[in-house]
Amino acid sequence: MADNIPIGFRFRPSEEELISLLWLKVTNQLDETDHVKEKILYGEGAEPWDVLGDDDVRWQFCDDSGKGASTKRMVYVFTKLRKLSAKKTARTAGLGTWDGETKSYPVEGMITGEKIGSRRMLSYVLNSGSIRVKGGWIIHEYWLDGALLNGLNSSHNTDYVLCRIIKDDSKYTKVKESAKKGKVAKEKEVGNRGCREVVLGKRKMNLEQESSQASKKSCSNPMDELPNLVNCD
Repeated sequence: MADNIPIGFRFRPSEEELISLLWLKVTNQLDETDHVKEKILYGEGAEPWDVLGDDDVRWQFCDDSGKGASTKRMVYVFTKLRKLSAKKTARTAGLGTWDGETKSYPVEGMITGEKIGSRRMLSYVLNSGSIRVKGGWIIHEYWLDGALLNGLNSSHNTDYVLCRIIKDDSKYTKVKESAKKGKVAKEKEVGNRGCREVVLGKRKMNLEQESSQASKKSCSNPMDELPNLVNCD
């Protein structure tokens, strides 16, 4: 991708500006920009490290003060929600789910003070039965609301949202490796009678018992302990 960005340029839009960009997208006046691409964040095979690994995605450091090494980077994308109903949205993404971390908060216009949008935060969590693993990915999701939403009509696609995605490089690689192990474990499960699958961490135990005493077989797949997700302001 050709890079003709001026030296020192930083893409740091305000929340009101993000809502304005989204309004242009929803009203069919904008497809995407150099700094806000359209990506599919939900559905089968939509693990974030795969979806956001394309060359056209522009990552920026969250902290570019130069005071120390930063492991957090961010990118902006448009995505289309997978609506199950008027009030329910499918949040699965590959082997994981984007889980809500906060309630929704209003975004107001600076001049009018009117509500023009809303936002919430979600984090990527790998699913494995009762085991849930966070690590390194969060979304700040923005959507049209209030005055801007009320002015739309049926020709406008309100399923679009704009997302600021933050990745902590020090954490997400461990989750990515755990996901790979989970896929391998699921493939091997077909031929392993007597083993109960628990992906990403706990040892699989043989449930068959001998008449005199229990005989256990280990199908180990240990998971590195992951730290909790740290937000990036």
